[in-house]
Amino acid sequence: MGVSRGPIRYVFLHFDGVILENILAPIIFNVIQKLGGVYSAEIENNIFAKSQKHAANFIIKHLNLTISTEDVINLYYTERKLYEATHEIKLNQGVESFLILLKSFGYEVISYGGAPMEYFLGNVGSLSSYFSEEKYIQTKDFRPGVQEILSRFQSVKPSEALFIDEEFTIAQACHSLQVPFVGFSTKFEYSFQRSEMQNFGVKYIINSLEEIDRFFLERIQKDVLGDCIWSIGETRKE
Repeated sequence: MGVSRGPIRYVFLHFDGVILENILAPIIFNVIQKLGGVYSAEIENNIFAKSQKHAANFIIKHLNLTISTEDVINLYYTERKLYEATHEIKLNQGVESFLILLKSFGYEVISYGGAPMEYFLGNVGSLSSYFSEEKYIQTKDFRPGVQEILSRFQSVKPSEALFIDEEFTIAQACHSLQVPFVGFSTKFEYSFQRSEMQNFGVKYIINSLEEIDRFFLERIQKDVLGDCIWSIGETRKE
C-alpha cells in the first residue's frame, strides 16, 4: 500500500551524480590540471550545470589561455573518453531501493542531465522501469535547466517538484524559484560542492541515497507545506 505523497508530485534526479556515481568532477579536475590550472570552487561553479561554451570560455579567461573554445571542449571529450575507458561507471549505492520508495509515494520520477538519451539508456539498465513515461530530459542546450524542466510540465507548480542534485548551481536555481531541493554529496575528494551548498544554506544535504527513507520524505513534505524548505540558517548537515 502506498503512502501519501503530500504536496510533491514530481521528483527530478540528476543522472550523472545521483543515479550514477559522478564522473564529471574528476574529468574536469584532469582537464584543469592538464591546462596548468588550480582546481577550485570558482572553477566548479562556472562549469557544472553551465553550457559547454560558457564553461570553455571561463576556463580560457580564468587560466589566461590562448587556445580556442573548441580546443577546450575537445580536450574535455578526450579526457572523458579516457576516463570512461579506465573507470567503471557505477550506480550509486541504494539506488533501486530509493526508486522503489519514490514510487511507493506515488511520485512521477524523471532523470535529467547533459548527456544524450543514449547514455541514460545505456547505463540505467533494468532501473528504467522505475521512471515515468518521460524517463530522461537532456539539458545540454538549456542550463542550468530547472525552469526549462518545469515548463515541460505546465500543470506543475514549483512547490510540487523536488530536485536532487550534487551541483551547487542547481541548488541556486531551485532557491530562486522556491523549488524543493536536496543536495547530494559527491565522493570526489576535491569537490567543493557540498561546502558551497552548506554555505548557501541548503537545508537537506545527504551523503547517500540510503539516508532517504519514508520519514525523510515526510519531513520534506512538512517543510513544503510550512513554506520553510528554504529556511536559511536551519541547514541539515549529515
